[in-house]
Amino acid sequence: MRLLAILLICFSICKTFASGTVPPLYESVLLVGDDHVAGAFGNALDRYLRTIAVDVNTIAQCGSNPDNWTGSSTDFVPTRCGFWQRNESGQEKRSKDFKPRSFEEELAKADPDLTLIVLGTFMLTDSKEMANQREPIEKMVAEVGKVASRCIWIGPPQIKKQPYAANLQEGVRLLEGILKKRRCEFIDSTKFSKYHGKNGLDYQVAAGTNWGAAVSKVVEKLNRPSAKEVHDLDSVVPGEIGPPSNQEMK
Repeated sequence: MRLLAILLICFSICKTFASGTVPPLYESVLLVGDDHVAGAFGNALDRYLRTIAVDVNTIAQCGSNPDNWTGSSTDFVPTRCGFWQRNESGQEKRSKDFKPRSFEEELAKADPDLTLIVLGTFMLTDSKEMANQREPIEKMVAEVGKVASRCIWIGPPQIKKQPYAANLQEGVRLLEGILKKRRCEFIDSTKFSKYHGKNGLDYQVAAGTNWGAAVSKVVEKLNRPSAKEVHDLDSVVPGEIGPPSNQEMK
């Protein structure tokens, strides 16, 4: 019954789209990540999120891994090369001398309905570093679950700088393996990105924007009922929805 109620809400939203009036899907969205979030990719994704949510808070830590986000304000380790934020009002903040809040504290502040995490590139130095990030990844996902937020993890894109590029597929498999056992959907960015840049890691504006637009479409699909669900719901007659029968419950 809970699933049916959720699908009915989604169906109602889709019907409203057809009328030309688009209501927000979410009250609050939190987007966190590394350099990519502060660049063209993050800008494209941020723009999309602001079309489906009332409040969006986007935060990036340069060069960050999951362990740079976990812990409390007294024991977690911030990155050294910079911080960028676009808050709920669209105001931007950049700083190299910063002490950001931990991921847990950002979740408590935003109380998001949807949380997106864009991390994984900077753990690709070697197998040991990737293994070290397993527990922080699990902790981040667990923290999202504690605030009853929907979780989407966006993995690293196509890159050319070594040793990151050589370890990319191993890193993607690690993320998929962890996230498939938890309630956090995974988007494999290697399927939606094509690297264009100078240093092998940072994306040029056009390539980053294309990547962000492609991932936004994937997020959009995750937010909408499938064609079969829409068809099934379209055939529901008002007043016929009730508690499941004994046969349905078996």
